[in-house]
Amino acid sequence: MADVNRQDVFASRLAAAGWLLPEAPRPRGSYAPFHRAASEGADLVCISGQASRHDGAPIVGVCEPGMDLDAARAASAQAALSGLAALRQACDGDLGRVRGILQLRGYLRSEPDFGEHSAVLDGASKVLEIAFPDMRRPARSAVGVTSLPGRCWAEVEIIALVENS
Repeated sequence: MADVNRQDVFASRLAAAGWLLPEAPRPRGSYAPFHRAASEGADLVCISGQASRHDGAPIVGVCEPGMDLDAARAASAQAALSGLAALRQACDGDLGRVRGILQLRGYLRSEPDFGEHSAVLDGASKVLEIAFPDMRRPARSAVGVTSLPGRCWAEVEIIALVENS
């Protein structure tokens, strides 16, 4: 069981930035929300793609050249919050067991001529920076795609190193 005080730290950091960590989303297909591979001292945890949804409703949009990026950044941040919720589930409710976020991969619904993928995915990176301010930044990929499940605007995958339970 998670140490409640330690969990409050993560919730407080996110709340101070205006974000609420949701419950972990249930898979919408034939896959696991995460995979944990045990090794000595720590587990490698791969979080399945988490789409931009708020209270289960898709945050729909398409990145277009010349657009204001704020709404797209917010969609990528929401996807990252769902990714953190799945990571919390993988950590048996204790994000304090996370030793490092190794990789963040983001997919963004976008027009072919859109080129600001990295700037949009900064919304997701900001969530991780606030949740884990003392950790090194992860490797990151930002990819433009023509469609995502539910017409969601963004989807993220997270790979983390987690202390053994």
